[in-house]
This record gives sequence, structure tokens and C-alpha cells, in this order.
Amino acid sequence: MTRLPLSAVFLVALVSVASPQCISNNDKLSLPLTPDLEHIIPFSLDLLKEFNPPTTKGNFFFSPYSIWNALVLAYFGSAGQTRQQLQDVLRLSDPSNTLATYKALERLYEERQANTSEYVIDLANKIYVDDNLAIRDCIQEVLPKEVQKVDFRKANEAAATINNFVKETTRGKIPTLVSGGDVERAVMVLVNAAYFKGLWKSAFKPTDTLKKNFYPTPDKAILVDMMNQKDSFKIGDSNDLQARVLEMPYKGDAASMFVLLPFKNAKGITTSASTSATPLDTMLQRLNKDTFNAIVKNLRYEEVILNFPKFKLEHKITGELTETLQRLGIKDLFTNAANLSNYDPAGRLFVSKGIHKAVVEVTEEGTEAAAATALVAALSTFVRQTKPPRLFTCDQPFLFVITDNVIKNILFMGVFRDPNNTSF
Repeated sequence: MTRLPLSAVFLVALVSVASPQCISNNDKLSLPLTPDLEHIIPFSLDLLKEFNPPTTKGNFFFSPYSIWNALVLAYFGSAGQTRQQLQDVLRLSDPSNTLATYKALERLYEERQANTSEYVIDLANKIYVDDNLAIRDCIQEVLPKEVQKVDFRKANEAAATINNFVKETTRGKIPTLVSGGDVERAVMVLVNAAYFKGLWKSAFKPTDTLKKNFYPTPDKAILVDMMNQKDSFKIGDSNDLQARVLEMPYKGDAASMFVLLPFKNAKGITTSASTSATPLDTMLQRLNKDTFNAIVKNLRYEEVILNFPKFKLEHKITGELTETLQRLGIKDLFTNAANLSNYDPAGRLFVSKGIHKAVVEVTEEGTEAAAATALVAALSTFVRQTKPPRLFTCDQPFLFVITDNVIKNILFMGVFRDPNNTSF
């Protein structure tokens, strides 16, 4: 069977349903008041470990939520074994509940954004469909905000349309995601972009930022702009992770950055390549949903002397994205065995390329982060305590996780290892 090119770049946005039984058996399932996405934390952590094995040396930053949402859009168009693989890896229950959650998230983010100026979480979706591809009529009825017709024969113009959408959503942080070459054989592009900006609840004073050493390895020091302050933070130690964990909330308390700093004396591990791993590698290997949730729930307010580096990271993932998702169990979607017949009844679509780009900047005022994901398919042949303050000094490699505390979801994750290697 001849298969048509599908290109997907995902932005998180939720839509209203007009026609039943298009994506699921019950497209009008009632919406949960506050969606809980804690069930996708394992997917986020699995991605981190696959993208960032112990042999990795540099920095890393990505949005598991952007990738998850991109794949959810593919899930809505899938059937058969392809749908089951997506459902298993993404920890979805069934199409009806997934669609209801998807729509509830859109409503929730719209309401939160309308009622607060303390932070920005902007998520949006588009399904760009070639003029000559006849997708099921009900898809546009179920996803009216998403579906937009384009002419992929004019590849550069189509890419510009996609990039303008991503640029606008990410406030210019990601001006370019795809090129004309990426979409020249495409007939569908699913776009997911995510933007976050939050101000620290306890901001750092710029005048307190000093040049201090950061140690990518114990025998190598690099001067960085180290922010510092003394205040009350939630903090705790995890013996399971061999790490100290600190929560830095953003104004409004709806989002936080959790920093996981390995113990300097953490016992190293040995990889299959017989190389001694670092304390950070040890921590990442032990990180899972249970160890993460356990330490987050057991953090307690203490007075803390906090030293944290200013930094800016940019990371792009291309071919590794589809390879990683296949290793996790989403196999058929990227082969001729793909079943996306819920979009194209002729069953000609499969995903041939994945693109993910993410940027983050951490300053005295707060954090600004953005991400976008693209999948491309082609033709087939607080209380102060009296005890002394705890010291939390991030002068060695660490993991940071930006979470949405309302829906218990990981928005962004990053590993900071080397101040001299801040873009890819």
C-alpha cells in the first residue's frame, strides 16, 4: 500500500467536541474539573533516561509534556496495534477519557491564564493538512481549532506557516522548528508548542550574584554567575536517590522548579561499558516515579542558604527522538505497519521523522522556557526553624524539573553539567 507523508509538530491546546464517536466511543464524555497528569510522570522519566544515558557528557533540556502531547495527537488518529502501543507507553486509559482530559486541560489553562498575571503557561495545537489529503470530516468537527489546510507542495511557505505559529506561541524563543526540506513530502503536520514564564516566589537580588566556581568534574572548575540568597525553602534528603532536593516555587505556587543535587560522596555505579559513573549518573539511574514522588512529598520548610547558577540552555533532538520512542515501545507508528486510519481511512500515513527543540533561561527574576515537537511522516516504499540554615550549593552537575503543581505534571526537565556548553 502506498503511504502518504505525515509531518507532525505538536503544540498543547485543547478543543471542544462537536461530533460524537469520531476519535473515541464517547467523544462527549464529561470533563474532569482538575485533570491529574501524575500518571505520565513515568513516561517523562523514561524519556530522560533514554535521552541522557550515563555516557552523556553535556547539558540536556527538553519538554516531556510537549512530546507527550504530540503523541496524544497521533493517538487520536490511530487504531489497532498502533493505538495500543501509544496507549501503553503514554499511560493512557482509553480514547474517551484521554480526549476528555485533553479538552479539560485546554479549559483549565485558559481559565488560569485569564485569572493570573503571575506566570504564563501557553500551550497550543495545530494539525496542518495538505489541500489534497481528504481526512475524515468529523476530525475537523472534533478539533476545529487545530485543523488548518496548507499546500505542502509549496514546502517553504508551509514551513514558514508552521514556524510562525511556533514562534508566536513561544514568544520568539523558538523562531524556527522545521525547514522546507522537513515538510516537502508531508501531507499532514501535527504541531505542539509550549511556553512557560514564571517569577520566583523568592527572587534573587542581582547585586548578590557573584562569580564562583562550578565543577563539571571534581578536578575542573569554571567560573559562573552564581546567584545566592537566604530564605525558607522546602528541602530534603533522599537516601534512595543519594541526593538533596530543593523546591523553588514560582509566584502563585502553581508551578515550581525542583532541583536534585547529588551527594558529592555518592557511591558511583559501573555501567555496561565498565566506566565509572558520576554521582549524577547514579542518581538518574535510581530515579523513577516512586523515588521522585517520595522525596517531593517529604520535603519540609527549612531556612536555606541557596547558591544557584544563572544559565541558558538550548537543545534540539532530531533522529534520536523516533529511535528513543521506538525503544520505549512505540514501534509501528514509525514504520509501514502504522495504523493512522482514524485520520486517513485509506491507512496510508506513518511517521518518518521527529523534531524536538527546547530552550530555557534561568535568572535572578525567574525562569523562561519553551519547547516544540515535530513528527514527520513520508511515503512508504512555609515556617522558619531555629536550627542553623541548610546549605544548598549547586556547584556541580544537577537535575532540574519544572512542574505544574495543579495537574501534577512535569513540564520541562534538564541536566546542567557544563557552563561552557550551553547550546546544541
